[in-house]
Amino acid sequence: MMRNITVKEEGMSDPQEKPKAVFCTNVKLPPGVHDFETDEGDQNTEMPDPIHRIIYMDDRIVPGSFYVEAVWVTGSVPKVHPVHRHDHDEILGFVGSNMEDTSDLGAEIDLVIDGKKTTITKTCFIHVPAGVLHGGLCFRKIDRPVFQIAMLRQNMFTSEPPT
Repeated sequence: MMRNITVKEEGMSDPQEKPKAVFCTNVKLPPGVHDFETDEGDQNTEMPDPIHRIIYMDDRIVPGSFYVEAVWVTGSVPKVHPVHRHDHDEILGFVGSNMEDTSDLGAEIDLVIDGKKTTITKTCFIHVPAGVLHGGLCFRKIDRPVFQIAMLRQNMFTSEPPT
């Protein structure tokens, strides 16, 4: 019999009991994460949101996990992700949706790492070492949906300055 495990069931009553898998379908960001996305005053409610959050998880959602999130980006994003740093390594991934050529990102995405601006046009993972300033992420041209994923080797998303 298959059992769906919810976040509320993650605790173990017996310390000798084997840890259990936790299935998470959360899309809501914890307070203080990516506040720049929802700053008041400059939102255009007539345009559809080009960021479609798929899933978000960290220790606040599933105790014991690390930070990971994924979104689909379907159009240019008017807000630029602020430059920041983390105390742990981060992996950023950008994946195109062209099934005929999976290396083709179908987009032009600007990203600043350690003061150097790069334009991403191919499917890739980027390893950003702990302490390295990065951001300025700008989805400036999107021809096809782009899958974006981010992971940190820490139990929850934090950055300096907070984003």
